[in-house]
Amino acid sequence: MRLYQKAAATALLLVSAALSAQTVVTVNGTPVDSKDVERRARIFQANSNGQIQDGPELRNEITRELIIETLVTQEAKRLKLDKGSDYQKMESEALKALKAEGLDKDKNFQQNWADYRNHLLMRAYALDIARKNPISDAELRQQYQRIADYYRNSEEVQLGLIVTDKAEQARAALKELKAKKKFSEVAVKYSLRADAKQTGGIDPEYMPLKNLKEQNPTVYQAVSGLGKGQYTPSPLQEGNIGLILYVNDKRKVQLPAFEALKPEIEQNLHQIHWDAAVDALGQKAKIVPAK
Repeated sequence: MRLYQKAAATALLLVSAALSAQTVVTVNGTPVDSKDVERRARIFQANSNGQIQDGPELRNEITRELIIETLVTQEAKRLKLDKGSDYQKMESEALKALKAEGLDKDKNFQQNWADYRNHLLMRAYALDIARKNPISDAELRQQYQRIADYYRNSEEVQLGLIVTDKAEQARAALKELKAKKKFSEVAVKYSLRADAKQTGGIDPEYMPLKNLKEQNPTVYQAVSGLGKGQYTPSPLQEGNIGLILYVNDKRKVQLPAFEALKPEIEQNLHQIHWDAAVDALGQKAKIVPAK
């Protein structure tokens, strides 16, 4: 489950001013320390291959996650979920797997294992919430019908993308497109995307225009009026990056059958229950930023 999708309103604290303190914030008396924020910031950066830069935004997001983690693990222990069969089984299997790979010999194992046990506790709490909030087949079908009604008679697109960081490259790509060269060939030649040679710049997935309008209005405005085989006449600029968008296909939304979509609908409904439970924990909690 997406455990961090929504933080409790009271937990969304801007604490960057306190990051130099040893204790960044206390959650029901439990301190969240700057060393934990620092450590997780390093892990995020290391795992991002240089794509994530350190700074206040990253530190604030990590702090929010640590607040939620603390709230949930506190509640899980209060409910004695750490003594339950779900947690005990997950912990035993995880430790066995780590030892089989020799990771228990790593110098950072104790800290990493402590972090992982917290995540296992959060999973146990998610399972407990799901068990207490069973979702009936009727609810799933009702939600499916809402989705079908929402997308009825709307369209979805399969987009192609050429990414450039030089204006002359973008102009050259557009010139070749205007000369009726295949989009995939132009994308392979000019796009900076690493997968362009494999995909020809075409995303295999279709995106409903309703989703695109909500998630990326700028891209929606650029492509919603384009027909199949058309492209943006000039690049969209994002900093020094130029994006040429191409509509490879456009069709009515193809909604999967109920049985195919059922697992995703069920997961989303469980997520709603999770969000509500975490929000309730935040509303009751005493969360105090360091001064």
